[in-house]
Amino acid sequence: MFIKENIMLAVAGLKSNKMRALLTMLGIIIGIASVIGVVSVGNAMTSSLTSSMSSMGATNITVNVQEKSTTSTLNSLNSDNSNLKDKNNSNSKNSGSKNSNSSNSKNSNGNSPNNSGGAKSGGGAPQGGGGVPGAGAMKAASGGAMPPGGSGRQGKSSSTAKDIDLMTMEQINDLQENFSDEISSISVSESGSSGKVKNDSTYSNVSTVGTNVGYKDVKNLEMAEGRYLSQNDIDGAKDVAVVSDKLVSKIFGTNVDPINQDIKVYTSNAIYTYTIVGVYKYKASGGNRTTSDENLTTDLYIPVTVTKKTATNKNYQTFQIKAKDEVNVQSFTNELSDYLSKLYAKNAKFEAQASNMESMLESMTSMMTTVAVAISAIAGISLVVGGIGVMNIMLVSVTERTREIGTRKALGAKSSHIKMQFIVESIIICSIGGILGILLGLGAGAIGSKAMGYATTVSPLVILISFSFSMFIGVFFGYYPAKKAAELDPIEALRYE
Repeated sequence: MFIKENIMLAVAGLKSNKMRALLTMLGIIIGIASVIGVVSVGNAMTSSLTSSMSSMGATNITVNVQEKSTTSTLNSLNSDNSNLKDKNNSNSKNSGSKNSNSSNSKNSNGNSPNNSGGAKSGGGAPQGGGGVPGAGAMKAASGGAMPPGGSGRQGKSSSTAKDIDLMTMEQINDLQENFSDEISSISVSESGSSGKVKNDSTYSNVSTVGTNVGYKDVKNLEMAEGRYLSQNDIDGAKDVAVVSDKLVSKIFGTNVDPINQDIKVYTSNAIYTYTIVGVYKYKASGGNRTTSDENLTTDLYIPVTVTKKTATNKNYQTFQIKAKDEVNVQSFTNELSDYLSKLYAKNAKFEAQASNMESMLESMTSMMTTVAVAISAIAGISLVVGGIGVMNIMLVSVTERTREIGTRKALGAKSSHIKMQFIVESIIICSIGGILGILLGLGAGAIGSKAMGYATTVSPLVILISFSFSMFIGVFFGYYPAKKAAELDPIEALRYE
């Protein structure tokens, strides 16, 4: 009951001085609105960035065959040379021992040894470019089998991987089988020719991409009609294609079913005919597009085996892996790196590495969060300024109501009652300012996010913290004026003019 009366008295006091109350709240309103607005825009930007990068495969794992660094190459070659030297030295000792026995036998029969045979099997450098083990030597060292992922071609140094250095489809399938519990899909692709698909009146720019079945899952393609490429299409190298809805609307319009329709792709040096088996929904890379529909170039997906017919390399330099949802991507990436290191252990020139963008995504998110918090902290300074304004007005209010305080104390009001009255009034002022600030901040955040092209994101936790902080300011900055009012001598207060 006592609290209710204090609230009613505080509200009545605010109504009697509306302008002063509004100006008192202004610092709180601006402070709360600034914090919520900044955090809302920051959250919208972070959410948009995370969504865009995830749609681009930020959590996918990329495997890439690349040239070894100088240190890695030297370590690999030294290890191979050391192994070959030890083996040849062992053979030399055994051969020398056999020849010595043969020589002693001949000498006992009166024959002079002309050739001990040790020099023939002595440990010289195997044939190969620059003292590097040649392919034959590496076969011998590995039991006659070529190293996985290529033989590590010798001779002239080159940063361009040869076909034998790349990963074969069999090796990729073996990898998927070995990690079947972790891998959801594997995407391999090969860029083809760019060209135009034409009809009688218009055309659509396309870029041909050879893909496998797993490409759809890894790239998160959404089908509008028909189906995606099947394993039967891949194995048979069929002339079928999956096209975008943008191409369909330009070439066929809305009244023709595009499925099983033939299209011709006109490139600079040839014309290719494909049968449409599916239509996917076009999405601009990163969620933004600056090209008009008239000049837009979309991907046209065909079996990778068709593209490989004219490709220089028949094997694969890079491919992407989509891990299952419950798999820790970073840990799995490390496991893949170990597997690939063993696979390419005997390749002197090239190595395969696994990497992902998850750590970069986490770093960018953390950086943007830090920036938003820093800006919010700066904006929060206005809350302190607003609290000082509340204290100032409450001190003025204590002075104005000195006789009222004296009368209440003379009628039996305790000091705690007087103190509570002014604290409640301060809390009411800051709470109303906090509510108005929250509404203004949400509006400013929505406008700012929309202006920057991001979806509005509201954090209930930030709203709760802001409102709680405004009430804390009311208690903190209202306590001193309330204490001063409670300590007034009732006789002196009644004399005050």
